[in-house]
Amino acid sequence: MDVIYCTDIRQILTGSTEGKLILGSLDGDVIIPSQRKCLVRILVSHLMEKFGESPTSETKKALAAALIHGFPSLKDESDTSSDFGYWFTPGRNRRPATGFLEERLRNVRKRMRKPARSQSTQQTPPQSSEAGTRRTFIPECTISEERVIQCKEWLKHNSQPLNQVEQYMQDTAVYRAKSLRENGWDIEGIRQEFPHLFTPGMIAQDFHILHREAAPKLFETWLPLFKDKILHLARREGNIISSLDGLTPDCLGELALSQLPTLLPPTVYKVGRKVFRYTIEKSKLAFIDHKPVGTNLVEYLHEAKVSRP
Repeated sequence: MDVIYCTDIRQILTGSTEGKLILGSLDGDVIIPSQRKCLVRILVSHLMEKFGESPTSETKKALAAALIHGFPSLKDESDTSSDFGYWFTPGRNRRPATGFLEERLRNVRKRMRKPARSQSTQQTPPQSSEAGTRRTFIPECTISEERVIQCKEWLKHNSQPLNQVEQYMQDTAVYRAKSLRENGWDIEGIRQEFPHLFTPGMIAQDFHILHREAAPKLFETWLPLFKDKILHLARREGNIISSLDGLTPDCLGELALSQLPTLLPPTVYKVGRKVFRYTIEKSKLAFIDHKPVGTNLVEYLHEAKVSRP
């Protein structure tokens, strides 16, 4: 069951560029229809991220009430009972719920369930409910498709100013996650589509946007939990023979990380009609290539680019 919550609409809107623009208009008590639609997209995305695709009526009422409380100019003058009838009106007397928020939720649910219906018409075996719950939920994009394309093209051709790069990467995080899931690009394809994704801090920023509550725990469990399991598996596979006694936890963590290419099967790549798979040794070089102190990194990176494009 959802919990009725008090939310800060202003804080939600400051999470995206278009939200900040809407906030400026709301502070001036003026909002145009396109901004109202974008506002609904942002709020529904927040709602689904917190409570899934079917939040309770009370939760939707709480969000609508918070919106009107924060911005009285948006209230429904014709609704004397709640002031937020335009935004959400609960269903009653066998009539469905209505309002901008409800309509947006309904449309999003239809789009989310459409692939499942098309698969059933093709008589493909349905996935189990357990498998479905394992698929990570990606929230709705809070900016328009036109704006996404503008940001994406700008990022392909610009690397300065850094604060604008970070902001545009933040605004397109949801779009990027959906694109990666739908297209299945290899690393080179991802670099071509999103060249700034591998800039330090960008992947962590995307993770924070997509999984806000889990983000602080991203690096918490590696040393105390996963490193020991990986090292145990590596020793069982014969990849580690010598004793690890005396190594610090950080050293053990780095050792466990370096074992991943030897334990995970190399990815199969397809170029044209040819299918090939990298050897474990090549996978290790592409993963972490240890070089001695004093190595000329400029020359090394140039040689690596030529030998492993």
